Formats: sequence, C-alpha cells, structure tokens
Amino acid sequence: MNFSASNKPPVYFWVISIIAVLWNAFGVFNYLMQAYMTQEDLDQLSKTDQNLYANLPSWYIGAFAIAVFAGLLGAISLVLRKRWAYSFFVVSLLAVGLQQLYIVTEIYPRDIFLSLTIIVVSTFLVWFSRRALARQWLK
Repeated sequence: MNFSASNKPPVYFWVISIIAVLWNAFGVFNYLMQAYMTQEDLDQLSKTDQNLYANLPSWYIGAFAIAVFAGLLGAISLVLRKRWAYSFFVVSLLAVGLQQLYIVTEIYPRDIFLSLTIIVVSTFLVWFSRRALARQWLK
C-alpha cells in the first residue's frame, strides 16, 4: 500500500505555467521598451504617439510596472510550485484593472480587444493559481 499522497500536477499545469511565464515576460519586455524609450525612438513616432507617451500619468506607469512584474513573479512561482503565485497574480490583476481602465477610457476607447484579452488572461491566472492551491499542487 502506498500511503504517501501524491500532489503531482498534471501536464496541463506545466503547459499553462510555461505559457504564463512567456506571456508575462512579453509584458515585462513591453514595459521596459516603453520605460527606456530614447529620444530617437520617440522621434520616429507620430506626433500623436509622442504626445501620448509624454503625457502618461505616473500612476499609470506604476500600475503597468506592478502588473507585469507581479505577473512574471506569479508565473515563475507557478513553475516553482510556490503558493505565493496566487498573491502575485491577485496584485497583478488589480494593477491590470487600473491600467486597462485608463487605456479604454482615455487612450484607445475603440481598441478594446487587447485590453479585454489582458484582463481575461489575468483573471484566468488568478483562478488557475487558486485552483492549484486547492488541489495542493503549490507548496
């Protein structure tokens, strides 16, 4: 008889975890590209986009940073099977909500598809990490 409980996650856990790392790493890359945009990069943009980047509020930039870095830490925590993945994903979702609300209401009100996709993925990662906790896949 085997009395040891096996909390080995299924294959789909690993697939989702790796996709989450890639998704959030792409978000960090986008943030860093925006945060470290040089004047030469700005000059190549249209005047409308130059004004957009020049007038972004600092709280938006902070929310963007929190969303992507907390998301990446949450995804890495999933791969490492650590229970704090859930907390990171919750923080990321809250920051994503603020960020996307600003984008949809102030910047690109007609371009809602990407904003909704980001919100859906963030919500899914919160749900998935909570489920992984309940099934004791995270320690």
